[in-house]
Amino acid sequence: MIKQIFRSAILALSLSALLSVSAFADNDNFVTANVPAGVEAPNSPMYSEAELNAMKAAQSQQAVDAVNGVNSPINMAAINASASSPFEAMVTGQKLASVNGMSVTYQMATGETVVLDGLTIASWVTGNDGSSIYVDQNQVAAYVQGLKDTYDTKGVQTWLSADGTQKSLATSYGYYIDLAGETAALTANIQALQSVVRQPVYSSVAARGQMPQWGDTFVEVSIASQHAYYYQGGNCVWESPIVSGTQTNPDRATPKGVFSVYSKETNRVLKGPISSSTGKPTYESHVDYWMPFNGGIGLHDASWRSSFGGNIYLSNGSHGCINLPRDRAQSLYGLIGKGTVVVVCD
Repeated sequence: MIKQIFRSAILALSLSALLSVSAFADNDNFVTANVPAGVEAPNSPMYSEAELNAMKAAQSQQAVDAVNGVNSPINMAAINASASSPFEAMVTGQKLASVNGMSVTYQMATGETVVLDGLTIASWVTGNDGSSIYVDQNQVAAYVQGLKDTYDTKGVQTWLSADGTQKSLATSYGYYIDLAGETAALTANIQALQSVVRQPVYSSVAARGQMPQWGDTFVEVSIASQHAYYYQGGNCVWESPIVSGTQTNPDRATPKGVFSVYSKETNRVLKGPISSSTGKPTYESHVDYWMPFNGGIGLHDASWRSSFGGNIYLSNGSHGCINLPRDRAQSLYGLIGKGTVVVVCD
């Protein structure tokens, strides 16, 4: 009689019943459950092989159907064949059923779409307490690390310069997925059994996904060619020969990198560091147009120079600033605003 009652109860299991089973993973990752006193476990030898197989299939399939209807992509035959006992099959079905039909769709900064399906998620489930699902954090983190390896910016920005050459700049600028933040967010999605469409959690973001990731409006300062360009919407609308920092003096060479204009001033006197011997600035230079982008380094006119470009910068360059002819500095001043990206490259 007890045997018949237990068999009927097992065959009638739905998802809600399965989720109420007090299941847990022991140190050997083998899932066990509490069985009512006086009732033998479903893998007991008191059942025939045919009865065990029937129980195995019914328990797992009913759990799947309760969540995802009859259109489940889960291969129940494979689950049954690989399970060592009907109870193991039931637990497997429970895990699959709990996340079957859900997905996490990532919209990457590059414009690509990555879909994490329920079958993959199910392989991470370690158990539940009747109300919460537990997932293997190592596997979740490994998946997020895979996203980082594939989609994080690789430390180099590239673009086509107005001079016709392909430019590149080694920089940390770009999109970088937050490993801890995204692992926590993905875990929360799974535990809430929610299908979502979202971006990953980023620790660093850029202006856009495609190269160059700072956008298509910026100033390019090329040290090697001693020339500067201003791109607006991807089109070069201004250019000029320059003189950059003195290349043979490390203290005066212009640093490379990605910066932005943080101020605009006219009629400004630029002053050098205070001399220990005289107590006065080492230099004082009046400029009409001042556009700083990296501390005390900026773009400005240099009326004291009669020529620009070429190899002047090698031994007679600036103190780090980008010297421009007055008329070119004036026109650039009228084009750019605060926040304009300035890229200093080879």
